[in-house]
Amino acid sequence: MDFVTSSIDESYLTSATSMLSLSISHALSKLGTYLMTTAVETKTPLPPPPGPSLWAGLTAYKRDPAAYMHGLFLEYGDVLRWRGFMTIHMLNNPDHVRQILTQAHPEFTKNAYDYHVLAQTLGKGLVTNDGSDWVKQRRLMQPMFHNKIVNTFDQVINAFTAVLAERWNQLPADRPVALDREMSRVTFQIVAGTLFGSAIDEHADEMVDILDAININTKTLRAFFTLYPWIPTAHNRRFNTVMRRLDHIVYKIINGRRVAGVANKDLLDRLLSARDEPTALGMEEKQIRDEVVTLMLAGHETSSTALQWTFYLLAQHPEVEAELLGELNSVLNGNPAAAADLSRLPYLKQVVQESMRVYPPVWGIARRATNEQEFAGYRLPAGAYISILPYSLHRHPEHWPEPERFDPTRFSPQRSESRHSYAYIPFAAGPRTCIGAGMSMLEIQLVLAQLLPRFRLRPVPGHPVSPMATVTYRPRDGVKVFIEKR
Repeated sequence: MDFVTSSIDESYLTSATSMLSLSISHALSKLGTYLMTTAVETKTPLPPPPGPSLWAGLTAYKRDPAAYMHGLFLEYGDVLRWRGFMTIHMLNNPDHVRQILTQAHPEFTKNAYDYHVLAQTLGKGLVTNDGSDWVKQRRLMQPMFHNKIVNTFDQVINAFTAVLAERWNQLPADRPVALDREMSRVTFQIVAGTLFGSAIDEHADEMVDILDAININTKTLRAFFTLYPWIPTAHNRRFNTVMRRLDHIVYKIINGRRVAGVANKDLLDRLLSARDEPTALGMEEKQIRDEVVTLMLAGHETSSTALQWTFYLLAQHPEVEAELLGELNSVLNGNPAAAADLSRLPYLKQVVQESMRVYPPVWGIARRATNEQEFAGYRLPAGAYISILPYSLHRHPEHWPEPERFDPTRFSPQRSESRHSYAYIPFAAGPRTCIGAGMSMLEIQLVLAQLLPRFRLRPVPGHPVSPMATVTYRPRDGVKVFIEKR
């Protein structure tokens, strides 16, 4: 009996101990899960990126925003936060740039302040449009910029350049010439010739003035006021007058082409006849106007700026100029280059690439994050305004040794093959790469190939040449030169 009782008690105790052990184990498991969950929920949030306020360097920023912001990257690293009249999150790592512009591009939209300002001029053209409307427009316009079509414009480019060369040939060597004006006029004639045929040539000088007037720094107070055109500031009154004149000229040409019904095989004809495959619908008139103005401003201003800086850099580096002249003379023998010749002029392309590295015509790219993002251990909130600066990216010391030195051989095949593909983005990158990149490169190379063997350009001594960051990164006071016949 005692044995039975003892056995029962022992069995009971063993069972009770086992149950207690299980209960404790279960409780500990629950506690562990709770603690882990709580730890996840209450983990220390990622910090915002470091960086200064606008007021710490206002004078330097106003003098040259691109150079000032590049200095911030050198001080704070590749991810920083700049607090001015708005908070800007700036990124300068090629991997991050690839994520924003390509890998996760739908999460980074163009719903940003800069593009709202540009839209006052460009409307919903390819540069400023976004979302499904942009996808449709890009699909409609992409075939117009296929290399086979773009390369046929070499005759138009060479014809307008030849007119400029003939005029330069009549100039005395001691007469200063405004190179910025010369390049603006010829690049506008070229973009107008490829876009409209010759229909707008009579307005060339006026249109250069109009496009120059609307090319303003988007972060200035007067640019902000253009978002509210009814505010009666002096700049708004001028801006509204200029826009009315621009629209009058552009709509007159569009309507005239519709009425005439004559196919010129230029880009305007292609815009008028373009049809979206899924719907068979063409563009509305306002959309055509927006694309025309976008192509005129983007196509003319970026090429003009690139040519000004390239001529200036060549004048500062006679050894580079001499090597380029040697290539041009040996291959072309005094003739203009055709599109088919460019593959035999590798150094010409390298010179243009290096010029656009040092002075990228489009010096900044803006995006808006649709949701919270993390870069290099820093938190960017949903709605964050994000800025990518090709100017700084093209000077990143990890990817560009001696970044301030003008050295076209950086773009030789041997030196380029190991470089990060997103360390150089003069035309942006990803799905929103500039649709006219091929056209711009063709134009810049052909203009240089025709003018450089015939003329030597010498900057006027004492004339200041310093950059100015507006929509493009161009010489503040232009470039004054003496033009000598070779």
